[in-house]
Amino acid sequence: MLGFIEKPHLPQSRVRHIIIGNKYRNTLENALIQNNLSPIWLRNNEFADERLSGHCDLMAAHLGGSRITVYEFLRNSQLIDNIDIQKIELFTVPNPTGKAYPMDAGLNFCLIGGKLIYNPNTADKSVVGKLDCEMIPCKQGYTKCSICVVDENAIITDDSKITQIAAANGIEALLVDKGLATLDGFEYGFIGGSSFKIDKNKVAFTGMIRNTYERNKIESFLSKRGIEAVYLTEDELFDIGSAIPLTEEIE
Repeated sequence: MLGFIEKPHLPQSRVRHIIIGNKYRNTLENALIQNNLSPIWLRNNEFADERLSGHCDLMAAHLGGSRITVYEFLRNSQLIDNIDIQKIELFTVPNPTGKAYPMDAGLNFCLIGGKLIYNPNTADKSVVGKLDCEMIPCKQGYTKCSICVVDENAIITDDSKITQIAAANGIEALLVDKGLATLDGFEYGFIGGSSFKIDKNKVAFTGMIRNTYERNKIESFLSKRGIEAVYLTEDELFDIGSAIPLTEEIE
């Protein structure tokens, strides 16, 4: 039996459906299927920089349960058709008015349990207004890109300011080096854009963390919380704009 994940990024069992950018289909489809995941592929975002056109966190956001928000250009996508359980509550917002940051970052915020880490100047106000949670403002507009959600009280981030803000709000944050992930066309990618949960006790990484010290630090942080790191490919860790775990198996 399947059900929607009630708290964004925080499945309580094995994830089944996951929303991800179609740009990474050739690279990740086999690995996702091997992990019993059913990917829902989002078409490329023509309203973003071409280098970021496959980034899920610049196109959609899970608000909890059956509630999802997407940009208008995805209104008639196959998002709903791919889910054969209860109907998705799909909210649409106007497409970005420009491809450059910060205009592309309207849906790039991070829900963690009952808290929202976001940049009030970039996050879409109509979406934030739908959320009943503790608001934690920050200056990083690419908030979700910068955060790997571990559990309700822990994150991994490569942004030192987010580390401080999280700690001040009761969230333990492991600060890792910038540049652990690659992103074609840029100097480096982000840790949050390179990872997502696929089970209550598993965090998936798109590829290998080549920096042994940082990899051991991350694995130790996860292990203390009973969470396993799963490396989907043998490639170097790469930023895909993360993915959205949407449904999970319910006993």
